[in-house]
Amino acid sequence: MVRTYEGNPALGEVRHYLNAATSDGPATLYICDNEPDAIAAQQAGCYSVFVDPDADKPAEGAVISVLGGESASVVFDALLDIARRYGAWEHDMDMLRLSGGTLQELVDISEPFLRNNVVVLDPALKLLAYTKNVPCDDPITVELIEHGYHTEANIRKFKLNKRFKPWSEDDGLIVNDTHTICKYTTIARSFKARSSFSIISVMMCNVVDDLGFISDIFTMFTDRVEFFALRDYPDDKPAGSMVDTFLKDLLAGALSDDAVEDRSQYVGIPAEGRFCLFYIETSEDSVPASRLLSDVSLSVAPAKTLMIDDAVVVLCFNCVSDTCVYRCHPKSCPHARQTVSARLNGLLTRYELTCGRSSKFTELSQAAKAFSQARAAYALSKRSALQKEGESANSWPRIFSFDRYSVDFLVDQLSDRAYDLLDFTYAGTIINAIARQDESAHTNNYEFLYAYLMYERRTSTVAEHLHMHRNNVGYRIGRIEEQFGIDTGDPQMRADLLLAFRLREAALMQDAQ
Repeated sequence: MVRTYEGNPALGEVRHYLNAATSDGPATLYICDNEPDAIAAQQAGCYSVFVDPDADKPAEGAVISVLGGESASVVFDALLDIARRYGAWEHDMDMLRLSGGTLQELVDISEPFLRNNVVVLDPALKLLAYTKNVPCDDPITVELIEHGYHTEANIRKFKLNKRFKPWSEDDGLIVNDTHTICKYTTIARSFKARSSFSIISVMMCNVVDDLGFISDIFTMFTDRVEFFALRDYPDDKPAGSMVDTFLKDLLAGALSDDAVEDRSQYVGIPAEGRFCLFYIETSEDSVPASRLLSDVSLSVAPAKTLMIDDAVVVLCFNCVSDTCVYRCHPKSCPHARQTVSARLNGLLTRYELTCGRSSKFTELSQAAKAFSQARAAYALSKRSALQKEGESANSWPRIFSFDRYSVDFLVDQLSDRAYDLLDFTYAGTIINAIARQDESAHTNNYEFLYAYLMYERRTSTVAEHLHMHRNNVGYRIGRIEEQFGIDTGDPQMRADLLLAFRLREAALMQDAQ
């Protein structure tokens, strides 16, 4: 078989060429069993295949010449079968699209035609669909399928090799034959949202590497993927419209427990797990909301992100530890050392923003309460005199946990009765008395006792924090205990005093507002 045409025409059906009167133009491929017909077809603006078992040279007007093989009728039957199968595939893809099918179903019916391994990813590089029955020995792709998302190490490779730029900016097929990440040549096609790409399809040429032929097949497939990109990933929904709608209903408390369980399985979020919710507000003088949404989505994948009013909300459910810890721990996060909290804190630092964080929860149906917690933590952190401490002095200073501000939240609910509550407790009266004495005698026993309790009576740490000699710490606490009748060696007393400190600080903050 000899190919004599350098282009790649798109043809819809196959017919025998009888004469110029039967020609329907360039959309049909004609079978010719003699050279004059092949030349006549070309002159009529048609594409033809010349088939002659006895010929020893290609026909002048044919795009393909089949010599020394089967008869024209056999080739014609084979081409008819090919046209029929591809036509049926296109029909099935279009019907799947119109009937509300899924991307995975689209990939499943396309496997025999794609031939190679194909993956479809969302903007956070989470796996949406892949060819399940095509062998794959590329480590990056194997890891992607195993985890369900690209790992942090792989994302760093993409960044180093500047893969995100063409995905976000270029139109059409993106061929990469450098083999720097994947061991095979890859063909990618991405669909754009306002801030980045929405869906990206990547074909790894591990079975068929004829770029001309396979690029056409991949284009036919991705033309249908575009429908899902427009339907499920509009500009303001980087997590996908189905996920976005579900999360908005969930956070508004509009779903019953049964509805949460039913709908969660369709969006890839477990109904039970180890959850945490983050709330980040933007402002007119900070980064545009769409840019922040895009950056956060890429940074915290596979956690889900969405925009509610002018706030970016993150639902994380990827803790891998059976024992839930108070803060993100590297051993419990799929991002390892760069936990979701650490990565968020880096972005917030860059954009000079802060974030509220909910308490941890284990039932997805509790997300509405967690949303209120995260939003309250954000609002309270903006008002608190202790804002500079964040989660802790050595972790994520721009993330403020509801657990840190739970007492402030309680005082907010008490309205103007916070001082009454404080005076009802023995520890509260002691704290008020120390504060009054400091004001009249110009001492700092209030600050000293608070630091002594917060740093768990560690003499060296307290001395360093208050810039005093460690030998003075024991002397000062002894004087305070004697003067005010308290015993900081009693665990219950320490707990009561710390709660009283928190109540008083919250009440003072409320007064300041």
